[in-house]
Amino acid sequence: MKFHIPNSLFVRLFILLFFILSLSYFAGREIFISLGLDHPVAFTAGPNPFRLTSVIIRMIAVGITAWVAAIWLSKPIKRFATAAEELGTNLNRSAIDETTGPNEVRQASKVFNQMQARLQQQMDERNRFLAAVSHDLRTPLTRLKLRAEKIELAALRTDVKNDINEMTSIIDTTLDYLRGDERPEATCMLDISALVHSIAENANETGNMITVTGTAKPIRLQPIATRRCLNNLIENALRYGEKASLEISEANNELVIAIRDAGPGIPEDKLVEVFAPFYRLENSRSRNTGGVGLGLSIAKDMAIKQGGNISLKNAPEGGLIATLTLPLSLT
Repeated sequence: MKFHIPNSLFVRLFILLFFILSLSYFAGREIFISLGLDHPVAFTAGPNPFRLTSVIIRMIAVGITAWVAAIWLSKPIKRFATAAEELGTNLNRSAIDETTGPNEVRQASKVFNQMQARLQQQMDERNRFLAAVSHDLRTPLTRLKLRAEKIELAALRTDVKNDINEMTSIIDTTLDYLRGDERPEATCMLDISALVHSIAENANETGNMITVTGTAKPIRLQPIATRRCLNNLIENALRYGEKASLEISEANNELVIAIRDAGPGIPEDKLVEVFAPFYRLENSRSRNTGGVGLGLSIAKDMAIKQGGNISLKNAPEGGLIATLTLPLSLT
């Protein structure tokens, strides 16, 4: 059976230090014995309780030393790993302390903070660009709306206004997606069951068919982002499946919300691809049923930023199941 060392820096450092310290201890003991410098009673031949006690105490000391050294050596790496993980969800996270640790760690911390600052600067420039584009696009659209009112043919006027509204919706959705990191939302304790029932009731009042089962305890989430994520998933289910059923549950320290529709489902090779921005299946390109292609992208992005995820699968008896998972222990 092949011996396998766990792929962990701490474990590898501990084993390495324990081996080196143990080897040095036994090598030093042999040298002391050969020179006659060690206590003669401790290393006489045959059973000797004093000898066994001495070895146990020394091995415990070696183990503790290796444990502390491994923690000390792996701590900066863990700090970088945590910072990199947080940077993926929050670009405005606090900078790493550049005043602690050895010179190499301080230099790496400085480079990491410089990289974060450059990313923040690029995001700020992008947001300013989006604001300018939003203003420049909305102005001619507003003029077109006003001019459309002057069209005498009612049918033509309605078509033009619908096209303008569709263009406005596409622009708004695209800009909202691109500026997703502009204003990070604070978290609070959210009654997710009440939120889901509220969304379902609002949808049913407009003639849709949504049922909700199950319950879950309140957890800390971003309320606006969570509502928008659920809205996008439910709208997607109603658009292609006409009706939806939601099931709320808790499993493996996660909140699970399964949204099932009665539609045709998605080809197996497209279940991951549909999350790509602006991607739409061929049968969704109708103005009546198709969207911009950002609903699932935005929903998944909002779930990931809260430590969760969204997955899709086809139900055996038909329809698509979109599963939203969020951590119960989010802080």
